[in-house]
Amino acid sequence: MTDSTQAAAAPANPQDEMLPFLNNFHDVFTTIGVLILFGGLAVGAGQVMSSLNINEGEQNWQYVLMALIAGIGLVSWMLSSLLVGKQRRILPGIVLSGAFSITSAIVLIWAYAQFLIHGVGLDEAMVENPAMAAEGMEFGPEAVALVLAEIPWSLRIMPVVMGLAFFLPAAIYYLRFRLPFAGGIAGAGLVGLGVLTFFMLDPYAVAINLPAVNVAAGGALLLAGIVFDMRDPDRSTRLSGTAFWLHFFAAPILLAAVMNVTQVGWTLEATDFDNFEQTNLIAAMASDSANASALAAVALLVIGAFALVSLLINRRALIVSGLLTAGIAISVIVGDAGLDAGAVVAVTMLLLGGTVVLLGAAWNPVRRMLLTPFPSSGPLARLFPPASGAVG
Repeated sequence: MTDSTQAAAAPANPQDEMLPFLNNFHDVFTTIGVLILFGGLAVGAGQVMSSLNINEGEQNWQYVLMALIAGIGLVSWMLSSLLVGKQRRILPGIVLSGAFSITSAIVLIWAYAQFLIHGVGLDEAMVENPAMAAEGMEFGPEAVALVLAEIPWSLRIMPVVMGLAFFLPAAIYYLRFRLPFAGGIAGAGLVGLGVLTFFMLDPYAVAINLPAVNVAAGGALLLAGIVFDMRDPDRSTRLSGTAFWLHFFAAPILLAAVMNVTQVGWTLEATDFDNFEQTNLIAAMASDSANASALAAVALLVIGAFALVSLLINRRALIVSGLLTAGIAISVIVGDAGLDAGAVVAVTMLLLGGTVVLLGAAWNPVRRMLLTPFPSSGPLARLFPPASGAVG
């Protein structure tokens, strides 16, 4: 066997960040069957609902609808026991875990709504009275306190209940089947539950500190991904797959949050709520021609910092999440040169695409250069895994 043949037959380099999407084409084949099956279940459920001699929205109609949705969730769990629990099919597991989590969340939220309506006696007055309590007042802690005082706790916990409805099914699925995708969903759900709990306790503090809260949420997910990566520095087990999905969900949240902080700071002012679109860096770049170039330069600096972190921890999700924003920023800067729209698009795509291709081709050499000050073993090596391979 020649050297070139051996190289072609060599297994993929773990440094290339293997995608925890599927094992082989059989996963694709099985997933097609799962999607067709769920399509049939959905159509069948629709036929059952249309055949009922019950007015839409009535209580008995809701019972039947929730029973059908719960049945689809049960089918998802049973198929998961075979395809994920026994056969470790990854791509079908992604579809099944999503179906189970969504159907479970729908049923749980409906059950909570039934508790409010039939147990607490929720009516229009319970919704309208809090809003009327602060009518005419400016947005502030006093107005928020008056509104909260009129809301019963059974209704006030709604954000937490909704957060639990999305978190618990994903967490249960992950604990049972150890599917990395479900772990990523559960991590995102847990962070969201934390933010919603904070919002329930002090909505004014969340609103005013929204940029900082978003950074904390994205940072928590990123930190969770790093912790899972440190437990599997060779990127060879499901722990690394879970880390991938945690980084995948963390990247867009953290990038948007950090750019938001660079635009408005760590807290918001009362006037920011009157012109909320200007608190978003991307919207500000598109609408504020006077400062567009400066804002675009700030965006590129933030994305550059994210690229540096991506290289150090050997995770490309942070870079990928910033490509759209980088493209907008480059187009704003290039547009200042007086080029027409077609030239701006061409130059932007050439610069952005060329940068990504060059970085992809020299990923490991660039990492090796950046990691020179760091040890190749010990805790820091788990945080910043050493580069291997001469190229890529």
